[in-house]
Amino acid sequence: MGKNTRRYALLGALFGLAFPIVSSFLWVYQQGLVFTPANLLRAQVNNPLQWIIDSAPLFLAFFAYLAGVRQDRVQELNQSMSMRLHERDSLVMELEATRAELERIVTRQVGQLKAAAQVAREAATIRDLEELLGLTVNLISERLGFYHAGIFMLDAAREYAVLRAASSEGGMRMLARQHKLKVGEVGLVGYVAGSGEARIALDVGKDAVFFNNPDLPRTRSEMALPLKTYQRVIGVLDVQSEQVQAFTDEDLKILQTLADQIALAIDNTRLLSESQQALRELQALYRLQENVGWQDYLQQRQPAYILDQGEVSPAHPSLETPPSSEEAGAHVLRLPISMRGQGLGQLVLQRENSESPWTAEETEMVRTTINQVALALENARLLEKTRRDAVRERVVTDISAQLWASTDIHTILRTAVHELGQTLEASDALIQLESPVSPEPSGD
Repeated sequence: MGKNTRRYALLGALFGLAFPIVSSFLWVYQQGLVFTPANLLRAQVNNPLQWIIDSAPLFLAFFAYLAGVRQDRVQELNQSMSMRLHERDSLVMELEATRAELERIVTRQVGQLKAAAQVAREAATIRDLEELLGLTVNLISERLGFYHAGIFMLDAAREYAVLRAASSEGGMRMLARQHKLKVGEVGLVGYVAGSGEARIALDVGKDAVFFNNPDLPRTRSEMALPLKTYQRVIGVLDVQSEQVQAFTDEDLKILQTLADQIALAIDNTRLLSESQQALRELQALYRLQENVGWQDYLQQRQPAYILDQGEVSPAHPSLETPPSSEEAGAHVLRLPISMRGQGLGQLVLQRENSESPWTAEETEMVRTTINQVALALENARLLEKTRRDAVRERVVTDISAQLWASTDIHTILRTAVHELGQTLEASDALIQLESPVSPEPSGD
């Protein structure tokens, strides 16, 4: 029974008692009797109508009881509705807080993704490794708001992770003293370099042991991510924050993607550097072979031609070139003929003093033509060399075929001396077999 039910039933019964009491007093008053308990009792006994009135407390208590039950139910319903409204308000507040937190997280992650994309994009345009590493750590600190960012690269022996770039003042001091960490043993960076797995350290619990670097005293959170190419660790990206518990698993995923892009840019820069070095070495070797080829060619012959009175005729290489304009009263233009740094000769053009001097435009045209002459000379020399090599190979092949056609030693020797002598236009030729000199026995 509810509180209102009991209270309403009691009030109804008390209110119902007023009816028999009042009716008893009225009956005594109407009969002109004195108000005494005995006269009041006579009113109850002698008046049949009073008996009906005496049932009023029972009926009123019952109806009040029903009203109390209804009121209890209404009150319970109100309390239930109030509780539900309160729960709804609490849920709305929680949803609002969750939405605000999600918006903050999404905004942060979008900012991180944009910053990571920008860092990766700018890093991909750099071809110098040191410039790439320096720009990358500075962009990471600036765009993502980290206290410190550093890149460690594994040495050739893969024993140490060596700091190669840093964004903070403390990191620059570490860089100056060639800071390095033992792979798999020292610090968070050493652990990641050895395991190849990213890790987050916070300034709480057992991870607090990592934050004992005097060069970076304000670090409260650290995250190290492996730099991998083809599943092979080449270095570690180390980022540190002044905030406690600054990094989450979502941050790790985003920054690991950035680390993968940085590793790819580093690998591409290395490959480009190695390719350029190989190309330079190949070009140097080619120039050396080219110079040797031209030296051999020019030692055997030094072709020269002269234009005189509109007629072109061979000239002796020792023929003196036309004198300068000061000496002979003529305008002389001398330009060297060279191919990749190898001097091949010169071109001399002369005008009489009465004619106009050589203009810059004419000089440039002649220089361009000489470059084409040098290329044509190089192609002709290579073609001539190729032909000589082809003839030599054909001769060697023919002689070899004749030698292998016989199994008799004397026939092989006669064939060899005959073919080589004729091919090389030798006046005399000799071939003989001799007893080999036996090596002296060792004294050991």
